[in-house]
Amino acid sequence: MNRWDTFKALTRDIDGIHKPLIALGFFKVWNLLFGLIPLFLYSFLVNRVLVDKHMNELPPVIIGYLAVFLFATIGIGVSKRFSNRLLLKYDLRIKHKLLKKYTSLDHDVYSKYSTGDVKSRIENDSIVAGNFFTTHILDFIYGVVYAVTLAVILLSFDWRIALLSFIFVPISFVTVHFLGGKSKKAKEELWKLQTKYETFLHSNFQNWKDVKINNLEDAQLDELNGHYKKIRPIWFLTQLYSHLGVTYSWFTKNFITQLFIYFIGGLFVINGYSQVGVLLVFISFYGQFFGNIENISNSIINFKNDSVNIEKVIEILNLEAGNKPYQKINETDINVENLKFKYEGNDSFALDGISFSVSKGEHLAIVGESGSGKSTLAKLLTGKIKPQGGTVRIGSVDLHTVNSESVSDKVSIVVQEPVLFNMTIRENLLLAKADATDAELIACCRRASIYDFIATLPNTLDTTIGEKGVKLSGGQRQRLCIARAFLQDRDIIIFDESTSALDNENENDIIAELKSLSSGKTLISIAHRLSTILDCDKVMVLKEGAIVALDTHENLRNRNETYDLLFQNQYTACGHVVVKNTEDMKPFHMLVHF
Repeated sequence: MNRWDTFKALTRDIDGIHKPLIALGFFKVWNLLFGLIPLFLYSFLVNRVLVDKHMNELPPVIIGYLAVFLFATIGIGVSKRFSNRLLLKYDLRIKHKLLKKYTSLDHDVYSKYSTGDVKSRIENDSIVAGNFFTTHILDFIYGVVYAVTLAVILLSFDWRIALLSFIFVPISFVTVHFLGGKSKKAKEELWKLQTKYETFLHSNFQNWKDVKINNLEDAQLDELNGHYKKIRPIWFLTQLYSHLGVTYSWFTKNFITQLFIYFIGGLFVINGYSQVGVLLVFISFYGQFFGNIENISNSIINFKNDSVNIEKVIEILNLEAGNKPYQKINETDINVENLKFKYEGNDSFALDGISFSVSKGEHLAIVGESGSGKSTLAKLLTGKIKPQGGTVRIGSVDLHTVNSESVSDKVSIVVQEPVLFNMTIRENLLLAKADATDAELIACCRRASIYDFIATLPNTLDTTIGEKGVKLSGGQRQRLCIARAFLQDRDIIIFDESTSALDNENENDIIAELKSLSSGKTLISIAHRLSTILDCDKVMVLKEGAIVALDTHENLRNRNETYDLLFQNQYTACGHVVVKNTEDMKPFHMLVHF
């Protein structure tokens, strides 16, 4: 993308940028004018004071230099203020827009971006995008206008020397353009490696306990060194190309062109084609001219490098967000028809031909072996992923014809791995209901059997629980998330192994609360524990992505082999005995209550 296309992409739908940008442009013109005046003062000093020996004209020259210094300093100071204002305002707005864009993406689109990818685009690439306006727009235009102005002045002093000296300008641009292309290619590879590195670091920080428990420190350090070994040569390559461009520009300016000017200018003076005073002034102007050419050359290389980061930001800004409408869902019953889903890269379906319904006020349990599709079904019921076939309806509303807000206003889910933030207990609860009172917070915590624990903490509800709730036990984290679901008070609540870390007593208390909730609400529990499903209205048994049974617990036990095999070790603990028929060696289970 060129600069103009990049500018349009970065300012689309972002207000408050143009005014400070115009103000900065005005001060760039200010700096341009007060940058040219010293050159003319120098010309006046050489020709009038030194050559023509009009010493009485020296004081105005000195006063002129002092005035230029004063006004230039004022211009730099004020422009810095507008520059900081522009960068701060844009940084906040572009980060907000990126976050909003990410959260509006469909789950299957968002899941394509790794943690390191998202972190890099929001934290690092957005800063580069913000600097684009001052570095690659204002500074670049300033350099071009300044160079063209000086080129005209040089032609007016001595067009012959000027034309001869200009032959190095296109050579310089061609060289830095070539080096910039090489640098951009290396920078693109470096960006990919760094996002993988960021993802690795994030994963380690999030799972440091598992790393320590399983003695994986050495393995993780080896992987870390592996990332360094891949990044190091590419990083050095990007630095090499960048420094080659800068070094070439500096060498061209300070050796080739200046030596050429001295040589050609000297010949012109010796042969009477020019004067010493004119040559001295020409050299002074030419130094400024090629200094701007050097800045433009460096800007070309830097823009090609920065365009890697900027294009990552623009890529997200240009993504089509979910444009599904919001629709208030009034019904509470769930209807699933011929649902089919398979994950990207898999040939077989994770769910195939799933059909069932859950009426308002019913409590459905979903059971099955690991990998049978239970959690996938939960994601489909909450609209997080889109099926390849079939429909999921709440009442008459197909979940995939409305936006995620429509679904989240109706459905809440409590997952096995609780989603908690490094904030206080109160703040984590208020995520579910921002205006909840202390009485409401305490009530929902009591219902989730966690308030007695919270009351023992020095700061009670205002206790910070650490990243992912690390300061709490597994059961406490689950109970806190269940309390948050109670506070949300949605009409449909899905519990995805959300009581797996609880002891029987706490689980029974929460199940009792669930019973009190069931009036008017639709509940779905995904569980491995028999105790969780004993009082459910219906039990759905999944096997290899298909429904193999759907009935009450009483009708399924001792009649469905898949169901019995799931819980045969738990029947004894719940007061049942498992017996096998040994006559024909075909297992069946006679369940006798004690």
